[in-house]
Amino acid sequence: MTLALGAARFTLGLVAFGLCAAALASACSRDIMLGADSASGRGGSAGTGGSAGARAGNAGFGGVATGGGSGESGASGAGGEPACVPVSCHNKVYACGNCLDDDGDGKIDAADPECTGPCDDREDSFDVGLPGSGADKCTEDCFFDNGNGSGNDGCRFSHRCDPVSVAPDYPPTGSSSCAYDETTKIPGGGSCAELSAAQASSCADVCGPLTPNGCDCFGCCELPANSGHFVALGGAVNTCSSATLDDPVACPPCTQVPSCTNACDDCESCVGRPEPLPSCTSGSACNGLKSCDSRVIAPCAQGFYCITGCCVPEPR
Repeated sequence: MTLALGAARFTLGLVAFGLCAAALASACSRDIMLGADSASGRGGSAGTGGSAGARAGNAGFGGVATGGGSGESGASGAGGEPACVPVSCHNKVYACGNCLDDDGDGKIDAADPECTGPCDDREDSFDVGLPGSGADKCTEDCFFDNGNGSGNDGCRFSHRCDPVSVAPDYPPTGSSSCAYDETTKIPGGGSCAELSAAQASSCADVCGPLTPNGCDCFGCCELPANSGHFVALGGAVNTCSSATLDDPVACPPCTQVPSCTNACDDCESCVGRPEPLPSCTSGSACNGLKSCDSRVIAPCAQGFYCITGCCVPEPR
């Protein structure tokens, strides 16, 4: 997992957390899992979004500090099979961590293509189904924690900073009030350029472990991996799913923010790419830490959640 935070690059170990990991397996051709990375093939041509800057190097955003638990598979149920154990997000259990098939597609929690993590309350859409950013819908914070809007994650940006937010559709929000303006001043301080270059260290600490490989912390993801097709998981209509990735209305284009992008590196399991590239020679995708396969029941130990091949500690 990787990040550029300011001009410096750094490796976050898993701070008092659990473990990262390797590749996950393929599913149907468009069944692109975030929590488990399943699916291959290029995305459609919809939208003009892209990466706002160079990809991060070999260290940084999305890491979790070593220590605090192994993340190994959980308890066994009847007959020795692993038992699903609910995973919470800040002491609340949402749809993607409740051990139920909430949308009736036969897939539970991290195995569901639309589940982005334990703070996701919708299995039928990439939108997390939690409160938005309030009166100013243009302001962004961590997409993958339990609710957008002001909070403790330290991630700050604005849709007004996104070059694709122009008439007539103003993606991804659909609102002319969020029209692109590079001179925008973001609530809390900072310009588009400043926050594109550097986020607060708390953004990496809190949101980094929850951000899947191939996404930025604001929910702009390259789907499928390495396709050059960037979509906002929580667009104006909140209906982006594996089946609608080529629909620019359901999955509007966006531009990734370099300062909190968890880049999809060669040796990682990523959104839309279940396995490391054949050119990978460094071994484990997460520096030898615990990997997971979300297709199985209880892929991680109790208190951990499988996000793009990594057993990440539940947020507390």
